[in-house]
Amino acid sequence: MMKVLLTALAASCFLVSAQAKIRVVVSIRNQSAWLINGNRILMTSAVSTAKRGMHTPTGHFQVSEKDASHISTIYHVAMPFYMRLSGRPFGMHAGYLPGYPASHGCIRMPRQMAALFFRNVNVGTSVRILSN
Repeated sequence: MMKVLLTALAASCFLVSAQAKIRVVVSIRNQSAWLINGNRILMTSAVSTAKRGMHTPTGHFQVSEKDASHISTIYHVAMPFYMRLSGRPFGMHAGYLPGYPASHGCIRMPRQMAALFFRNVNVGTSVRILSN
């Protein structure tokens, strides 16, 4: 937890320029996400992906929509800093992280980290979700 906070504090003043080669990689196995510029990791966050019986899709996606105050039309709950992936009904957003996979398919992040990722990605940013 302390490492995440220190990473967030170090990155809190950092905004990536539109010219940068920013991408996001999510590991379902490690329950982690990385914001990467080229080959340099800028931020790391714990995540919570789909619980047993649900599914977080894997593969290559793009941020197709950003909504800082999104409300789920399926579950009718707030999903702050929502980043929809490839127009599909899932994405990355702030939410509860119990320390294990617990979502209905979205990638939940701590609020502070979701805000930082949200500020540093653009519509079109590449997101790769790995099952390994």
